Amino acid sequence: MAARKKIQDAVTDDDDLKYETWAPIMKATLTEVGLWDVVENGVPPDPSKIPELAATIQAPELSKWRNLAIKDMKALKIMQSSLPDFTFRRTLPASSAKELWDLLKKGNDEAKLRRLERDFEEIRMNEGETIDSYLDRVMDIVEQLEKSDYEVITKVLGSLSVSYECVASLMKKRINLKKTSLVDFLEFLYRFGSLPGRTVGLMMKDQFDSQSKPRKGVVAEYELLALTVGDFRYDEDMWMIYTGTTNHMTPYLKFFTALDRTHRARVKLADGSFIMAEGRGDVKIMTEEGGEKKTVKNVLFVPEINRNVLSVPQFTSIGYSAIMEGNNGVLKFTIKDPSRKLFGEAMLEERGFFLRFQVIEGDLTTP
Repeated sequence: MAARKKIQDAVTDDDDLKYETWAPIMKATLTEVGLWDVVENGVPPDPSKIPELAATIQAPELSKWRNLAIKDMKALKIMQSSLPDFTFRRTLPASSAKELWDLLKKGNDEAKLRRLERDFEEIRMNEGETIDSYLDRVMDIVEQLEKSDYEVITKVLGSLSVSYECVASLMKKRINLKKTSLVDFLEFLYRFGSLPGRTVGLMMKDQFDSQSKPRKGVVAEYELLALTVGDFRYDEDMWMIYTGTTNHMTPYLKFFTALDRTHRARVKLADGSFIMAEGRGDVKIMTEEGGEKKTVKNVLFVPEINRNVLSVPQFTSIGYSAIMEGNNGVLKFTIKDPSRKLFGEAMLEERGFFLRFQVIEGDLTTP
């Protein structure tokens, strides 16, 4: 009676089978009565109907097959009697317990896939939900589906909440979505996860601190994870603002007023390759606002890059604020020093966010 009640519970009120509930209950029921083996392994064809076997088959062997056939019919009857009418009619073509079981399992797998596809199409980021939480929900679905990186990326960007529209706009403008891997995209999105209207880069502060203080005898390692497309020209007075970069960097030796040549380090790029930083030092600049002179400390000298870089994580680690805000599709990046004075303000352009500074050049003009 208890087993029958559990099986009945696997049938919904709308005459549909709840397979995920029904299957384990039915397996346990058939196992208890010694019938699960014929469902799992099936029953071979009647040997007496196979010419090459009929002439030589022995009575014990034929009796063994008949016992299996009887068990199969019993298992089939038990399973059929547990099914709601609609499901039962769909499984009438099944002539054995194994065939019925496989038919229901296949149907459930297909229904599950349709549900996942529907969930993927309908999923949206809730207002107030964090990037981490939303990406976890998306990836729980994607891990069970066969989706290309491009399909997942475009889905995520098209389903972010209103608060993150400026992030989606930034990515669509700055990244070649068809050539970006899902891993790179997710890393890029996580780095912008605290946007907009909130200080960015704080989530990477611990990472920056650990990388900027290498253990004795270990070469330091930094990151320049800027996903950009297009063969742009970067002027000497342009300083690109990146959240995916652990340190300020420049390829211009002449900018340094002081440089520690003993500080050598690897710099990881977005494509996974590495280049070398060949020193770290100070660069003096003249800010756009008020013409104030400031010293940007701990700038890496990286001869192989083609632009100057300002690191949001490095700024925030020493008390600066770096805030991106969006208004009617217009994105603005504002950086202020620890005293809340404006360091620079940048609007999004084709090459990204950047500030222009007059650099007070040092005398380090030779390698």
